[in-house]
Amino acid sequence: MSTPSAPKYPDLRGKGAIVTGGGSGICNAFVKKLHAAGANVLIADLRLHKAAQEWMDNLNQASAQSGTRNGDGPAPRVAFTKIDVTDWDQLEGVFDVYEKEFGGLPYLICPGAGVYEPSAPNFWNEREDKSYLVLRVNLEHPIRISRIAIRRWVAANQSGNLVLISSVAAQKASLLTPLYGASKHGISCFVRAMAGLDKMANIRVTAVAPGPTRSPLFTDDPKALSFIDPEKDKLAHPDEVAQGLLGVAFSESGFPAGTILEVTHCNQWREVKLLNDPGPGAHTFPSKKDQAIVDVQKALDADRAWKR
Repeated sequence: MSTPSAPKYPDLRGKGAIVTGGGSGICNAFVKKLHAAGANVLIADLRLHKAAQEWMDNLNQASAQSGTRNGDGPAPRVAFTKIDVTDWDQLEGVFDVYEKEFGGLPYLICPGAGVYEPSAPNFWNEREDKSYLVLRVNLEHPIRISRIAIRRWVAANQSGNLVLISSVAAQKASLLTPLYGASKHGISCFVRAMAGLDKMANIRVTAVAPGPTRSPLFTDDPKALSFIDPEKDKLAHPDEVAQGLLGVAFSESGFPAGTILEVTHCNQWREVKLLNDPGPGAHTFPSKKDQAIVDVQKALDADRAWKR
């Protein structure tokens, strides 16, 4: 376990990023850090959270007034495009939006859009869909946009940086959220599998694994909020996780490609090992999650009455 030092920003002037899910929470905090480091950032999300919209409005107003930054050329910008990350055509198209907005290819991709299982159609509360939304958003979309980015970087003979969002859920299992856990297990496996790209194609792939975080994924959804006690549980702040994203993405000497960096409360960082890992601490288990097991019982009761 390590405690990171004060924030140190890489110099990203002249570089750019695409961040899915950047309209709120952890990913919006990461957008702010990338922008502070000098990067142009395209937020790709269904919508901007109110706080994110206010920040962008203030940013655009300040940019309009200043124009340039200390003679270093145009100030970095942040743009927004609406996207459904489950649509593969839209994932491809977001690179075209980036090129039109900023020119060229982004250096970094963070496919951070995600949903929590009780907040979406899930294993125990199905709808008449043909697939599980949790898996499409949390697992399929990061893998697909990674493939698109790799193809474009290699074709352009450019280096690249992929930083994904796993979870401490990838190190444990819950009967209540089996799809969410499976999606995050998959992300961790995928990131480790991509480690060899660093030497083969100069493409770096890493991930953070946050614990419970005080983000709209939890706080804006009554069902997800029922799992936690905001006063009792130790929730990380999105900015703390975003600092972990920055660290694992750019600290090549400290975190090799394929690293899964656990980021929990109090800015505590821990590299998750593939084998013989001790697992996350007790503070990463929401205090009220076991109480919600009643939802599973209700689903099983309904199954007993089911008829073909």
